[in-house]
Amino acid sequence: MEQQMQKAPREIKVHTEKFSLKRGQIVIGFSLEKKKGHVKALSLVQRNARERNAYPFLLTEKEKGDTVKYRGKLDAGQLKLEVAFWDVVATVDPPQKGTVQEVYDAILGGLSAKLKLWLILFPRWTKTPDGHLIYPFVNGARQFTIQYRLYDRRYDSYLFLAKEYLALFCYFVLKPFWDRKKIWLICEKFAAMAQDNALYFFRYCMKELPAEEKKHIFYVIDKQAADYQAVKEYDKNVIQFMSFRYMIYLCAAQYLISTDAIRHFYIWDSPNSVYKVLYQARKNLIFLQHGVMGFKQCHRTYHKSGGNRVARFVVSSQPERDIIEKYFEYDREDIIITGLARWDVLENKADEKEKQILVMPTWRLWLEYASDELFLQSDYYQKYKAFLQDDKLHALLEQYDITLYFYIHPKFRAYIEKFAVGCPRILLIPFGERPLNELLMSCHMLITDYSSVAWDVYHQEKPVIFYPFDLDVYEAMQGSYLDMEKDAFGDVVYTEEALLEAIRYYAGNGFSEKACFAARRDVLLPLRDQNNSRRIYEEIKKAQLPSKWRQRLKDGI
Repeated sequence: MEQQMQKAPREIKVHTEKFSLKRGQIVIGFSLEKKKGHVKALSLVQRNARERNAYPFLLTEKEKGDTVKYRGKLDAGQLKLEVAFWDVVATVDPPQKGTVQEVYDAILGGLSAKLKLWLILFPRWTKTPDGHLIYPFVNGARQFTIQYRLYDRRYDSYLFLAKEYLALFCYFVLKPFWDRKKIWLICEKFAAMAQDNALYFFRYCMKELPAEEKKHIFYVIDKQAADYQAVKEYDKNVIQFMSFRYMIYLCAAQYLISTDAIRHFYIWDSPNSVYKVLYQARKNLIFLQHGVMGFKQCHRTYHKSGGNRVARFVVSSQPERDIIEKYFEYDREDIIITGLARWDVLENKADEKEKQILVMPTWRLWLEYASDELFLQSDYYQKYKAFLQDDKLHALLEQYDITLYFYIHPKFRAYIEKFAVGCPRILLIPFGERPLNELLMSCHMLITDYSSVAWDVYHQEKPVIFYPFDLDVYEAMQGSYLDMEKDAFGDVVYTEEALLEAIRYYAGNGFSEKACFAARRDVLLPLRDQNNSRRIYEEIKKAQLPSKWRQRLKDGI
């Protein structure tokens, strides 16, 4: 069984007085009222790690009246850190209450508005000898968070910071001119992909809208990315990611439209800057989604009160809207039932002469930043590797003349070759080698754990097998909105033996979907008329959204 990820500690608010980062030396100064407890220790702790990974600060303290002033110092540049977010965590001894004393860990919070503004106006970072970058990551929660990642010479420099300020200057000097353009910017993950709902919505706009309507609609992508070919024919309406022109257009955009969070419109995990804060705070995002919200909880990421707040939330059905309203706490008018844009071109292209099974597991929160060693030790890797190596599986594929395609989630794409088994009927598909939509349409059946692509296959009336072998850990760490036992629209199996039996059943009946699952389709997926993009466009046009700042003030967020 996968060892469970460390629980996130609660937060303790302190009064911040100092934060500096020079040549890898992190210095934090803060004070805490005695009545709130005593900080016994301070550590830099890796977030979402499977096992606790922490480094202690050298902590000193000095009493001053009813408060204690603390100063923590750590030479992070000399540590062997994992690429991840790192929280500053205090070990707190609470004030005496009777005879019970419970020491607890808490994330250090309370990054003052003044200090936060200082870090934004004058961002700072340090480069380690091994080519990594360490910098404070300012977020809406006002917590002390440190980011550690590889250095990118294109963007991690003061020269690029100057480019940001120049783009802001050029925009605000001619703000009325730029704003009149009513620019819509469309993108997918990291502004490097064109495979998902954003691509199909963009294509609809280019093909169906009159010239006057589409002239200010642009797809954002790094033109060096392989997926650029998917939008190249509309190059007049394709804009180079992070070009100077793009940076001005991002300032001016009326709407950002994406399958992903607003951060994907900019350099991923870039250091703090005025430019980044301004665009994220001002711009309304139309969220096209990756897939139906069901088997993976995401409300902590996309909650209405959070930094990834969206203006319109695209959903596929009334049951899904109920989930968004209940867990994400959006108003009903913010949730639009349109169906997903990519379903407009979704059709069953399975060829009886070339039987295909697609195996597509999703990612795991607790493995996102795991080292190679930890990933290869994980249940995730061990279970799927054992399944692909199973001689019984190989015999099944041979008996029924089936090819099995194994397609790993983009977050784990670097490990695809680790699953190689040498069986000619099992093909590993590296991320980006083939469009996902193509794989979903050509397969006869899908095997997954919790991935939302299950809905795309269900849409095509094909069988789905769910293999949630780590359901207990997943429920504790990630969570689901649907009950896997009661709500899944396919067979649910927990062992490799049961999985092989389910494959044998469907291979033997020509991959026909069971009637009990088919009967629920009209409720779960009512919109299957290939007009989803049109509905999305019409909803955006009639939205008349107020500024994001005004909307937050209205909602008291």
